[in-house]
Amino acid sequence: MSQQDYTIDNATGAAVRADLNAQLQAIVSANSGTSEPSTMFAYQIWADTTANKLKIRNGANNAWYDVGALDSANLGLMLASFFPNINANVTATDEELNKLDGLTASTAELNLLTGQTALSSVADAYPIGSIYMNASNSANPASLLGFGTWSSFGAGRVLTGLDSSQSEFNAIGETGGAKTAAHTLTTAEMPSHDHTSLHGGTVSGNRPSGWVGVSNSLSPNAFGGGTDDDDWATTKTTATGGGGSHSHSTLQPYIVVYMWKRTA
Repeated sequence: MSQQDYTIDNATGAAVRADLNAQLQAIVSANSGTSEPSTMFAYQIWADTTANKLKIRNGANNAWYDVGALDSANLGLMLASFFPNINANVTATDEELNKLDGLTASTAELNLLTGQTALSSVADAYPIGSIYMNASNSANPASLLGFGTWSSFGAGRVLTGLDSSQSEFNAIGETGGAKTAAHTLTTAEMPSHDHTSLHGGTVSGNRPSGWVGVSNSLSPNAFGGGTDDDDWATTKTTATGGGGSHSHSTLQPYIVVYMWKRTA
């Protein structure tokens, strides 16, 4: 251990040589000692043997910053103890480390990792119960993502969000709906139409064209309206609806994809 003031005093040749050797010893030993050097300079290196750390003086020459551990390989800067998810010393090549080029995270953003005990992964983004969709690849997500047990999900159905205020959507996994719906139409829902009735005319009168099922020998009053000496005629009723049951499509616009649910 050696520390000096880095000042060469005026003296005899032998004394100056001894002083120089002492200054050089301080340099090569990184100013090692149990306490900080008595004379300090900006960016000075100090091997603090009490804390067992290599330290460097800041540019303002008013504080020391820790560089690393004195008795650890690489000063302990790339050891597993600094990265909880790494179980051995980092041996990445220059090319692999250079993949970090362009990293623009701020100090505040990087500090969000404080206390992190496990790195986030794709599996964390898809917990059990998650839905995975793919518009072109039919492969099971286990082979694509490399984790989990997945089952085909929601065949022929669309997804909707939970809504506790509506009985149709107030429970997870609840199903309902159909492609067609039967509904008894009201008069207002029926297309506008009318009915034609036959009436009037004499027994020998001419029957209107198209009334094949009506005999000329029948009394026209059998159909209501007119007198026996009136000509045959037709009358249309007021337009109205019928109200019969009718099935119609209820499909919304859709697009088909492959859909899976993670079960384990």
